[in-house]
Amino acid sequence: MSQQYLPWILFPACEIMKNYKISAIATTKIPPERIFAVLDDFANWPTWMPSFDRVKVDLPANPVPHLNYKFRLRGSVVFADMQVIEYTPISRATSFRINVPPLTGINRCSIRPLSHGRYRIDRIDTIDLPKVVVGVLDATQRARFARLAQEFLTALLRTAETRS
Repeated sequence: MSQQYLPWILFPACEIMKNYKISAIATTKIPPERIFAVLDDFANWPTWMPSFDRVKVDLPANPVPHLNYKFRLRGSVVFADMQVIEYTPISRATSFRINVPPLTGINRCSIRPLSHGRYRIDRIDTIDLPKVVVGVLDATQRARFARLAQEFLTALLRTAETRS
């Protein structure tokens, strides 16, 4: 059976899919180009991203990110195929497809200027899950997802601040 049909084994076609959103917000004085320089450096994600210490990044021959750029994140069993689907001066987004459990979704970071040389950065992750699964996610699991998203932003900004 091909991989593209695997999600339907675990999540029957009769179930309605729902987007589960996880978001985190931070403010900073670090300009967008410095933040995106860190975020666009896919090869170095494991050096600063929480929970990525055992992840390998497989990049194409041309490692310069751009719209439709594709790469893979690999763990020992789990992998995620990633594709850049938004690449602007103020936002980045990647779609992902994880093999185990079979999940799809989008990671998005956007930055907007505030007053006094400050910026607001929003991270919004959208995961496609069967509606019944979203309904049974308990408060502890939801809080864990929110904490991980905030840890990501904290690590991203700390790395952008230390890099020139």
